[in-house]
Amino acid sequence: MQEARDIFDSMPERTLISWTILMSGYAKRGPTREALALFIEMLSGEIRVRPDSYVYAVVLRSCGELRELRFGKGVHGQVLKKGKAFLDGFLENSLVNMYSSCGVLQDAVSVFDNIEKPDLVAWSSILSAYVKNGFEEEGLNVFLDMVLEGIELDAFVFSMVIKACSNLEDLNLGIQVHCLMVKKGFQKGGCVFLDNSLMDFYAKCKDLKGFRRIFDKMSQKDMVSWNTLIMGYVHNFHYLEALRNFRVLMHEVRYCDDFTITSILKAVSGLHDMDYGRQIHGYLIRTGLVSNDYAMCSLLDMYIECIAHESSDHWEKVPLKLYVGLERGESNGFMIASMLKWCSMVQDLDTGEQFHSMANKLGISSDPYVISSLIDMYSKCRMPAAALRVFETVESTPGTAAWSALISGLSWNGWFEEALKCFQKMQFNGIEANEFTFTSVILASTALGDLRKGRELHAKILKTCYTSNVSVVNMLIYLYSELADHKQALQLGSLISDAQISWNLLIQACIRGNDYETIHQLLRRIQSCSGCIEPISVCDVFRSCSSPVLLHMGMQVQAYMTKRGLLSHPTGGSGLIQMYSACGQIAEADMAFQLMPEKSSLSWSSIISAKVEHGHPSEALVLFNDMRKRNKLVDQSTLKSVLKACARMGRVDEAHSLLMSMEVVYGVEPSEEHYSCIVEAFARAGMLEEVETFIDEVIPDKAGTMIWRTLLSSSRIIGNMEAAKFALEKLLELEPSDCFANQLLEKVLLMFGNWKDTSKTKVNTKRVGPNSSWIEVQNRIHEFISDQNPSEEVSYKMSELQREMEELGYVADRNHLLHDAEEEEYDGASLGHTEMEAIAFGLISLPHRMPVRVVKSVRMCGNCHSACKFMSTFVDRELVVKDTCTFHHFRDGRCSCQDSW
Repeated sequence: MQEARDIFDSMPERTLISWTILMSGYAKRGPTREALALFIEMLSGEIRVRPDSYVYAVVLRSCGELRELRFGKGVHGQVLKKGKAFLDGFLENSLVNMYSSCGVLQDAVSVFDNIEKPDLVAWSSILSAYVKNGFEEEGLNVFLDMVLEGIELDAFVFSMVIKACSNLEDLNLGIQVHCLMVKKGFQKGGCVFLDNSLMDFYAKCKDLKGFRRIFDKMSQKDMVSWNTLIMGYVHNFHYLEALRNFRVLMHEVRYCDDFTITSILKAVSGLHDMDYGRQIHGYLIRTGLVSNDYAMCSLLDMYIECIAHESSDHWEKVPLKLYVGLERGESNGFMIASMLKWCSMVQDLDTGEQFHSMANKLGISSDPYVISSLIDMYSKCRMPAAALRVFETVESTPGTAAWSALISGLSWNGWFEEALKCFQKMQFNGIEANEFTFTSVILASTALGDLRKGRELHAKILKTCYTSNVSVVNMLIYLYSELADHKQALQLGSLISDAQISWNLLIQACIRGNDYETIHQLLRRIQSCSGCIEPISVCDVFRSCSSPVLLHMGMQVQAYMTKRGLLSHPTGGSGLIQMYSACGQIAEADMAFQLMPEKSSLSWSSIISAKVEHGHPSEALVLFNDMRKRNKLVDQSTLKSVLKACARMGRVDEAHSLLMSMEVVYGVEPSEEHYSCIVEAFARAGMLEEVETFIDEVIPDKAGTMIWRTLLSSSRIIGNMEAAKFALEKLLELEPSDCFANQLLEKVLLMFGNWKDTSKTKVNTKRVGPNSSWIEVQNRIHEFISDQNPSEEVSYKMSELQREMEELGYVADRNHLLHDAEEEEYDGASLGHTEMEAIAFGLISLPHRMPVRVVKSVRMCGNCHSACKFMSTFVDRELVVKDTCTFHHFRDGRCSCQDSW
């Protein structure tokens, strides 16, 4: 171009043709800005030359390439002054492309709408404008209009439509477009760039069979074809397949370009294969590609990614040594940015500051990549103030990358309010946010617990093209999950495909919203789409099945977790134990524990808790001793279970000794739950004076509701009315409206025949709403409510059971009923509570010998408890009732709670 310019400058007279040829040369071969300078010179010279439509088209093309919107609008103004007749199709299309390249889609559409009879080029230009600016759906509407208008479609149009389908990841629509292409004969002629577009589409839609089929059928393949093949496998994480095809390329073609190297190094990074990376490094040295800046930057990035997964410290300084070995005195922004990324990863602030100084000396500190990398480096090195200073010293207007790096860095360092303020400034300055910006500010809003701000951000995102962005949607799910709006989180889950959803976040949202039924629906979706659950969520999924009426679902979850290999994770095994325990299956919980190849501390704690919960305190203490022998970590949950076991077995001294040594031996500070266990131990042993001394002298703070509730419950069990009254007074001082306390006191008064006081407490208990019991039969949960009559079938079964019990000599305990109850009411009440209705239904509906498992919403009364013990002697199956106090396993006339609940 310099020789052409010299000839041009030496010309005595310059015609329009000479100006046009040189200007077009600059526009095509660069430097593009010279084309604009030449245009200004052409208009301002002594001998002015009037530009024609072609010159204007060349200038508009240069404005689009340089994103010089202001200059382009000036040229548009000149064109309009020349009148409508001056505007030809070529110039109109150039205007559309210029506005499109500058990101001003509205103006591009306005120009197109004013074209009287748009031809194929005009339609192609507006279609390309929509797709390139992220408005794929509008672009597809343009394509539909073209078909309806009868416009003859060409390969370029199809390539843009395929790109739109690719960006939307709409496989079905893309296949329809592909069929239309085949119908119109576009694949018969072997159009390479169209085949490459199709390959890219199938790869991004994760249809690797279709992707590979296109490549294998191509009669001609260029380097772009091979690069698309390799990058397609990398994009879908098939790194080994990418390496295999790279070897085929080198065997058949014996050549690759810098884009190939960039793609294959990404595959190496994904595999964290440092050895293979070194082979690629050697190839670059042999072929001279190491002198290519892009290849070197990719090489640096590869070493940086691999270092993060290498156990040896030998590799830690490789990127720095590589940079020193390859640096040729002309470091560019990409190289410095790569090294700053390495400094961020290893948090090497000193080296990072050296590269900062180097960037200043080389005059590239204002390079966009360097600016964002510097901000990220200082942020990751816990220097947010330094990151802020870098941002504030930027001379030019910071772009989206710099703003995003700053907001992300501030959030990373816990400067959440500052991050939100920066986001507001970014919007005020008219800078468009990207997915990294949105994810960072959503994180900041979540950390601050600001749901209102989170909703505002959500509203802003709805106005952008990020409404279906995977990272943004998953972060919004996290926001609503953390801030107690799980229904909104579930709605967001429908915006992206099942393969892209963060199932863990949705499960956590349901857990926080106590929506366990939806977790089961999510699990079915996960299974149908072959999705994955992270090990951290396994325990939560099992917890969602933790009820005797959900045992069948729990077993299905176990099968899924076993197939996925998730039970080997510590939380998986413990979750399974907890699930079986909560479902009343202590034998299965024990078996799950015994079959675990490696028993974690969490698993030991879970099985000990299960044993105590199901009335096997002695086994719990044996397990605790085994746990200590294996040097497993004992936490506060384990110690609480052990203290409960001691209390149930009457081992007061052992419990007290364990409490006093907790902090010294296990490093666990006693909590109110631990103190409550000691109160229970003293009270059950009848050592009420010791209880009073313990509460006054040992408990560091004023005794809370848990302490007094435990004393009240224990006093009822041992039948000490005075102690129960005293505990009730203390409890009601703290919680005057505690209905549970009144219910417990009522039981104590009944035992001592104190009818008058019992009538008073009965008034309080009647204020509580209807209670319920549930049972699962054939995957359906059946509910029985206290203020509703059971079906005729259940009523008949209950009467049948009562007659059989009376024939066998059963007599109900009158102490559990008020003194003025009529005899008819008394007889009915013995089998009239909801758990008895559920048991009767289970005896009718479940196969012979199958245990009947029932959940009750309130504490089981003594009358029903006695009835269930008696029934267990002749129904030939185990009866299990889970009430608000404990599990009751009725078998052979005995209950696992030993009549203490």
